[in-house]
Amino acid sequence: MNDIKTKPKMRLSVYSTARIAVCAALLCVLSPLAIPLPILVPITLQVFAVILVALVLDPLEALIAQALYTLLGCVGLPVFSGGKGGFGAVLSPTGGFIVGFILASFLVSLLKGSGKGRRGVVRTAAVAVLVGVPAVYIPGIVGFIMYTGKDILTAAVTLTSTFILIDVAKCLAAAAISIPINAALAKLGKGR
Repeated sequence: MNDIKTKPKMRLSVYSTARIAVCAALLCVLSPLAIPLPILVPITLQVFAVILVALVLDPLEALIAQALYTLLGCVGLPVFSGGKGGFGAVLSPTGGFIVGFILASFLVSLLKGSGKGRRGVVRTAAVAVLVGVPAVYIPGIVGFIMYTGKDILTAAVTLTSTFILIDVAKCLAAAAISIPINAALAKLGKGR
């Protein structure tokens, strides 16, 4: 009986928990800021915040922070785009983007690399754009189609024609900001 190995319990350190809490708070503060447009989807800082969090946190931390933010919004806190809250926001035209944020947060964090040196900076920016944008947009387009009944081409053109370049710029800005943040966190981590 003694040779049966038990799985070690997975625990987050106080440092990881603090990072998750700060990033979830950042998502809650930046995401409600929105510029309304005549179409159903406003311009927000959500993509910027999601990608920045993903580039700063480890994959599990990023997933937990994004899930915590989403849970807070689903229970009614006004943290979604335009200050919306409640589960109804997930079932709205923009609800697919909320699902996409969870997916993008995990995938970008998983694939980001170290961000050190010229190659690391390029990789960070490439992952932010080439993984982050599709991971947000694909569920967003699917959710929009399910809500509005539009065909895939109409939905894709409606959502991407206005936002794709803006979101690429947000991803690049998040990648640029994440490099010095990660360098500062690495120095802080050595002091722990």
